[in-house]
Parts: sequence; structure tokens; C-alpha cells
Amino acid sequence: MGAGYSMAAGVLAGGIVFAPVSTLVSGTAASAGVVLSAIPVYLATGFVVGALTWRFLSSSVPYYRAVAALVTVVGNYLAGTAVWLLLAPVYGYEVLNPYVGADPLTSLTEFLGAFFELYPLTVLTVVVWTIWIAVPLSLIFSYVHERSRGGE
Repeated sequence: MGAGYSMAAGVLAGGIVFAPVSTLVSGTAASAGVVLSAIPVYLATGFVVGALTWRFLSSSVPYYRAVAALVTVVGNYLAGTAVWLLLAPVYGYEVLNPYVGADPLTSLTEFLGAFFELYPLTVLTVVVWTIWIAVPLSLIFSYVHERSRGGE
């Protein structure tokens, strides 16, 4: 559980740093809103992925802390982006809209089609924009977590 809290804290710290940076780079406050709307999703998935990684990754792996941190980052990119895209209509983003057609089955098909079309590009975009903060924070928080467990 501590690893999950540790990784979630890293996600929160990264989001707090990245939201103003995204506003400066894009020139609009709307990008900060997108980042801030993603933080709760990535917090939850970061917690789950971090806890599962530290639970199931063998401590005999060379450079255990670094590997666990990187596995958590990659897992959170994949899981967090999937959850965030699936929740995009809840946030009101026009990116994915499951309610396009009158027929619910057609709407679900369109929604899933849009999801699978956007998922790889969205993961790539999230990675490109956040890797500079995600990896260092993950390494730092994994180090702190292992030190707190007496793993040094």
C-alpha cells in the first residue's frame, strides 16, 4: 500500500508542476483544466499500479527500485490514459462522445471506435509531455518508499 501512496504522491506533485507549465506552453488556461481533470484519474491508477508493482515484482530483479519505478510509470501511462479517455465524456470533452447516435448500440460502437483510435496517440502525447517529470518523481518516490521500509 505504501508504494501506491508513494506513486500517487508523485503523480500529484507532477500534476501540480505540469498544470502551470502546460498553460505557459499552450498559452491558454484550458490546457491546465485538462491536466487538472486528469490528475484524479492518474492518482487512482498510480496508486493501484504502484501497489501492484511493489507487490508482485520480485525484489531479486537487478536495480529493483529503478525497475519498479519505471514499471509503475509505464503502467500508469497505459492504465491512467485508458481510464481518462473512457471518462472523457463525463468531463464534457468532445474528444469522445458515446451519445452521438440515437441507437445506444451504435453509440457504444462509435465510442469504442473513437477510444481505440485515440488511445495510442493520447498515450504518446501524455508520455512526450510528462516524461520529464514522471520518471524523476517516480524514481525519487520509489527511493523514499524503499528507505521507509528499511530496504536500503
